[in-house]
Amino acid sequence: MTTKNRLEEVIANAQMLAGQLKTCALDTDVPSVREMYNSMSQQVEEIIPKLRGRLGHVVSEEPQFRN
Repeated sequence: MTTKNRLEEVIANAQMLAGQLKTCALDTDVPSVREMYNSMSQQVEEIIPKLRGRLGHVVSEEPQFRN
């Protein structure tokens, strides 16, 4: 698996995780637990742009990944 493919997979998994955490927040009636899930989802969402930036760097620096 190439670095590009691995980063694409990590980004997709992070997006899925953020969605699953939001679903967990909706599934609970406990406000503190809901806030915990929402906070974790937000943390994951803040990482995604950094991963996309790294992916863009890899693609721009490595000619074999350009289309």
